[in-house]
Amino acid sequence: MITTIVKRISTAITLIKIEMESSDTYTFKFSVPEKIKWEPGAYAHFLSSDLQNGEKVNKESLRELSIMSHPDEKLIGFTTRIRQNPSKFKQALLKLKIGDQIRMFKIGNHFKKQKFDKPIVLISMGVGIATFRPLILTIFKNSSQVFPITNINIDRSGNFVYKNELESFSAEKIKNVLVCNRDNLYESINQHINNCENVYYVVGSKEFNKSIGDYLLEKNIASKNIVFDKR
Repeated sequence: MITTIVKRISTAITLIKIEMESSDTYTFKFSVPEKIKWEPGAYAHFLSSDLQNGEKVNKESLRELSIMSHPDEKLIGFTTRIRQNPSKFKQALLKLKIGDQIRMFKIGNHFKKQKFDKPIVLISMGVGIATFRPLILTIFKNSSQVFPITNINIDRSGNFVYKNELESFSAEKIKNVLVCNRDNLYESINQHINNCENVYYVVGSKEFNKSIGDYLLEKNIASKNIVFDKR
């Protein structure tokens, strides 16, 4: 029953490229079917099968992942870490070849109504920065951008996702702060809370989002100026 429903509401997408961001981090890029539309900051549910060979849908074959690509790039992409002893979903991803299909459905967006007309501080954990990448590109496309973006990303491995791309952007448009531990993370946040107009966007695990949100509130940041992808 569930498999039938998912097959009906989902759309097949075809793999066109796999990029290795680091030793254990991959970006999977797919062609865009005509009926698929999304806005920067979106996420979707991805199924690691095209359901053409009798496979059944279960929790192990599904993941909710951020869409790392901007609609203008004309592709759908997501970035994920695949370490030792990966889940069945990630095992299936490693087996994909160019031209293979998976399915996606239920596109959502926690940042859809944001105006980005104030100073922006992006705070993310690991591959959570995938959510921010298309938002950054959107802001860059806005010719009226007045304030530079502050992008703070923590990754204990030191293998920062999209590092080369982010550092290729003009320092007048974005300041990248890449840290490997929580002490440096909080220190970096402290250095960027001096403007009461700042809006803070936070992407990470529920625990990460809560701890960063609580910390910002303790620093007298107004709750209306803190935006989460989930909490």
